[in-house]
Amino acid sequence: MTKLARRATFGVAVIFFAASLSILTGCSKSTQEPTAPIPQSSPSSGTTADGYYWQVYVTTGTANITQGTAGNFSCTYSNVGDVVVGKGYNPGSAQVLTYNVSSLTGNYNTVGIYGWTTSPLIEYYIVEFGANIAGTQINTVSSDGHTYTFYEHQQVSQPSIQGTATFWQYLDNWGGASIGSNQTVTMANHVNNWTKNGGQGFGTYNYQILSLEAYGGLSGSVNATISN
Repeated sequence: MTKLARRATFGVAVIFFAASLSILTGCSKSTQEPTAPIPQSSPSSGTTADGYYWQVYVTTGTANITQGTAGNFSCTYSNVGDVVVGKGYNPGSAQVLTYNVSSLTGNYNTVGIYGWTTSPLIEYYIVEFGANIAGTQINTVSSDGHTYTFYEHQQVSQPSIQGTATFWQYLDNWGGASIGSNQTVTMANHVNNWTKNGGQGFGTYNYQILSLEAYGGLSGSVNATISN
């Protein structure tokens, strides 16, 4: 979300999927606030035979996901109100993640690491492509050779993995990743900074995925792989 963020698993969505290919249509999410996060309704999600967690959420328009081996996935989307698609782990952890976005065509808002914690309920983004800027700029954090700008934003009565709730978002923005190159995200560096400076602490890990989000009528495709 260039601006935004909010997603998880809830609400109104009409989702159709078959085998390793899923075609979905559904609900609604929104953007800014000035540049605000996006609410998500119930995604289609599951666990692959390799043990990877995946999810696809789409409001209007169409999107499909094809599961590759291990942590690989691809998605094509067209004229979406909002789409969030990704693959990773459930639960996540303060692990070192490696990813490669081998193809990224058309238009999108963000690609990066996305996840949730509970107790407290927190939605977090580590933005590797694009930007998700909302709320208050807190500080910067250096990790994996890059400088990320940390923003904190409160969502009030918005969809979450625990239904409609008030919760905080942690948004780390870099956005300088390159197509086709292997990249590393050391989660502990981000989590330690969020814990010390976010004001809300950090909770128990829920899912943690490499995700793409596009909204506002955008169309495009992505092929990416995550591993740890």
